[in-house]
Formats: sequence, structure tokens, C-alpha cells
Amino acid sequence: MLAEAGFFEKDILDTYGSLNSKMPGHPDMHKLPGIESNTGALGHGLSIGVGMALGIGVDGGDQKVFVAMGDGELAEGSNWEAAAAASHHRLDNLMAFVDRNRLQISGPTVEVMSYEPLDERWKSFGWEVQIIGAHDMKAIVESAVNFPAVPGKPTCIILDSIKAKGLSFAEGKVEYHYWKANQEEMAKADKDLTEIEARLICKGN
Repeated sequence: MLAEAGFFEKDILDTYGSLNSKMPGHPDMHKLPGIESNTGALGHGLSIGVGMALGIGVDGGDQKVFVAMGDGELAEGSNWEAAAAASHHRLDNLMAFVDRNRLQISGPTVEVMSYEPLDERWKSFGWEVQIIGAHDMKAIVESAVNFPAVPGKPTCIILDSIKAKGLSFAEGKVEYHYWKANQEEMAKADKDLTEIEARLICKGN
């Protein structure tokens, strides 16, 4: 998105994860234009988002803050401190999207550190919660436009997703949480994505 917005040249995207790349595994504000803070340690994003939402309120602004998270990072305690603070301060200008694909680098989330039922967990922290399909872009956009869902409450959207959806050889497999593709896999991925694109065109999407 940052490349599309003109923050840097698109050819930088092809260097992702390479030695001395401006685009390492976790974004670096000192290397990549458009990145406002380093979030290399999982769990920082929501805390930063809460601070931004608080600052907007203090300044009397009407901007909204969106935080994208994965269900695996919810094991980090700082997330729940931030969740409690957001509810306490009634930050209804804050929305968190949680990608619940149920897998993380160490294995299934319910085996590594379960927070299910996830919707009840967020509700217990005072958030308004909705569960929608992560692969339904229309529903995601509608949720982002129509919030706060409840005045005086931060909103959490739990996105039920399938990791690597669309890639026939990788869907729902934990080993593709962090993946450096070889040439054969790239060819398979390109074939799968081309077929998906063709189906979407046929449906008029």
C-alpha cells in the first residue's frame, strides 16, 4: 500500500527479506519511508494505536485509528494492557482487526497459548466485538466505515481466515507462516493466483 501511495519505488518490494534490504521482515522506520514506528516485537501495534487514539481525543480531532493484528501475537501481555486502557478511556475512535487464522510460527494458537473463545475475551475487556470472514472484502470495508459500532467503546473485528488461502499447496499449513519460496513453489503460486483471478473476472468481480 505504501508503494502504491508513492512512499517508495515498487522495485523495493522485490528485495523483501534480503540482506541490507530497506524492507526486512519487520518494517524499520529508519529504512523504509512511510513507516512511523518500529513494531518488530509483536504486541507493540495495539499499544501504539491506543496512544494515537488518545492523542487524537486530546487534540479534539475526529480521525480514526485502525490496528491490524494476528491471533498469534495476542499471547503478548502488552496487548491486554492496551485493550484495558482503550476500554477505560472509551476510545471509540479505535478499531482493531484480529486475523484469526489459528496458526503461528510455533504451531496452532490453541496449543501455543489459547485465548479462545476470542470474542468473549475481548468483550470481557469492554470492547464491542464482531466476527466476519477475512476473505469478504466488502464486509471488512463496511465494518471499517460504520464504526464506532457502539459509542464509547473501542471495536474489535475478528477476521476468520485461512492462512495462505488460494495457494493449493500451502492453505492452512503452519510451515507457511514464514515462507521463502523456491522457483517451483513460485510457479505453483503464480498458477493458483492466475486461476483465482480468472474466476473473479468471470464472476464480474
